[in-house]
Amino acid sequence: MSATYAQTDFDASPSSAVTLDGGMMLWAGASFGGASLVQYLTLTNIIHLPNPAMAGLVWMVAMVVFVTGGLVLKIGSKKSHLDHPAVKRFRSIWLSLILGALVVTAALVVVLVKAHLGATAAFISAPIMTSVYGVGWRIAGVMSGNKMFNILSLGSFAAAIGLAALSGMPEQSLGYTAALVCFAVLPGAVLMTKQA
Repeated sequence: MSATYAQTDFDASPSSAVTLDGGMMLWAGASFGGASLVQYLTLTNIIHLPNPAMAGLVWMVAMVVFVTGGLVLKIGSKKSHLDHPAVKRFRSIWLSLILGALVVTAALVVVLVKAHLGATAAFISAPIMTSVYGVGWRIAGVMSGNKMFNILSLGSFAAAIGLAALSGMPEQSLGYTAALVCFAVLPGAVLMTKQA
């Protein structure tokens, strides 16, 4: 019995056949990194929000900025680049990872709240989301054959463990901002400059 395999763009020369897009990473890193920086400045009393509930509003604004800039308007990404089938696949994979991480985070928050550990719930998002970048960059490395993405993946995983170690401290928010700059904003910007 012979097996039938589907021919994909990945079967050719990986580095030339796969086209990647950094717009989604840049927008996610910039919006959520900005929110995390505001959170750090608030937790350390460098800035004072008029109402504590505004901290949640900052994160909601970050989500709106990410969805609007990175997903709906796709600001900074050329239409001709976005129409490439490999770019569509790449963006779909990253979007799936981000949505999956949000669901896992929400599920863990529910579990922690039900277990009367709600105070710790605020500190699980940063390590989870940073580890998702590790998975995403590993997939990008496999898809493209570019070893640099594997380095970004390992860095993201190491940062996730470091952020977990900072749980309960304001420095976790600052560390998350730094991680997003290193593993989302900068690589996303580099990929955007290489658009066809």
